[in-house]
Amino acid sequence: MTLFQNRVAGIIAGPLVLGVISACGGGSVGVDIADGGIRGTGSSVGPVSGFGSVFVNGVEFFTDEILNQRVDSNDGVETEGDLQEGMILRVNGEWQPDGTGTAESMEYDDSLRGTVSNPVLDVAGERLDFTIHNQPVFADLQTVFKGTTFTTLASGEFVRVSAWRQADGGYRASFVGAAPASIGADPVEVEGPVDANSAQSGQFTMNGLVIEYDTTDFGEGLSSSDLTEGRYLEVEGGMVGGVLVATQIQQDDFRRYQADGEDIELSGPVSSSYDPADESFTLNGLTIVVTDSTEFDQVTREGLVEGLLVQVEGDFVSGSVVQATEIELREGNAEIKGPIDPGTLPAEGQFEVGGVIVRTTSSTTITDDESESRLTLTDLVSSAGTVLVEVAGLERQDGSGTTYIDAIKIESEGPDDGVDSSFELAGELQAIDGFSITVLGVKMDANDGAFDGVSRTSLQNLLASGAPVYIEVVYTTSSVGTGYVATEIELEE
Repeated sequence: MTLFQNRVAGIIAGPLVLGVISACGGGSVGVDIADGGIRGTGSSVGPVSGFGSVFVNGVEFFTDEILNQRVDSNDGVETEGDLQEGMILRVNGEWQPDGTGTAESMEYDDSLRGTVSNPVLDVAGERLDFTIHNQPVFADLQTVFKGTTFTTLASGEFVRVSAWRQADGGYRASFVGAAPASIGADPVEVEGPVDANSAQSGQFTMNGLVIEYDTTDFGEGLSSSDLTEGRYLEVEGGMVGGVLVATQIQQDDFRRYQADGEDIELSGPVSSSYDPADESFTLNGLTIVVTDSTEFDQVTREGLVEGLLVQVEGDFVSGSVVQATEIELREGNAEIKGPIDPGTLPAEGQFEVGGVIVRTTSSTTITDDESESRLTLTDLVSSAGTVLVEVAGLERQDGSGTTYIDAIKIESEGPDDGVDSSFELAGELQAIDGFSITVLGVKMDANDGAFDGVSRTSLQNLLASGAPVYIEVVYTTSSVGTGYVATEIELEE
């Protein structure tokens, strides 16, 4: 079992009650949509979450007006059909009054492309660190994998990575996909900082990677004088004996967040925490200004800390400054794993796993590591029987007080073989007494022997203190009592 709340514990206190949902986020069952969202022209930059048109940052963009649904890219992504869920795409277009969009153009660029080295999965199984030609990358359970997996990624695999740059210079992967070594105009693409004192005539290094170039390799507005310490650049080319021979040197990926129209939607990890003195924080190279009219969804100003994954809607007030209208948490804090409860699918935008209600929106990504096909909710209905899924998302309550997971990512693991009938969940403890616990809206029997590393009394005291208490639970169905019984209960550290 893995948890996401390490990154959000302390940001959200008390019950996770549904606040403002972006009008561009789509409608799930029982969710009230705020009368807000972007209207007008601009750009949306974020992971692709669905097709049948293109969904980015929860907005459905119709691509009919783009000839052949062409994608501007030199990385082998030529049309909409080449895109995958999780790829960070820029869509330029216009938002309609109903919250959908009309795309005028689409742009995609790999963040990194090359050979994997030194993959290390942490003890908790929730973070995978690796490098692409010396450039540090990490993936988590919100990362979409295609042609390889979170647990099997190995040194020597050639992959493309679509990622956000973190404040520490590493990259948080939104998408990792196996790729042929001949992909794109150039086989290798890296982004990183120029190392100190490394620039020489025809050569410099980037996190120790030696890069050779000539003056014809620089893109518009760049020259060898830009090879200064700490300057982030994108380099494409081919590897020759451990040296990257550059064919192109361009501005870094932050260029995809440049203004094009008045409005922008973007997602990514906070680069620098919220500063109350100037009421702003930074995200993807932009300064995000917060005002009294900015709406927040499951995060506060003070909770906008470095590394937290958020989605922002706003208006450009200058080339690099955005005034935020809405800020939404996109960092998962709840998880459920197990077979889908019989009879709960198909249903419009909703199903249950071990009694936990899962609701989907247009921002939900549905994947299957073993399939290259694009999945929808109906693909989770199997003629072979119950389907096993792993769901990561945000714990919420609707207007009637019903607790559910707002799914960020659903991974199908195929038909249930019936060997293991248990469920695993991670979430905030809602209630505990002498006989039971309630987590993610599910009340289950809990005998003293189920508590591992923490006692019932300790959890009761923690809950009584008013601080959020996050736990991991393994449980099964039961013919008596609440209908479920916990077999293992652990406190998340």
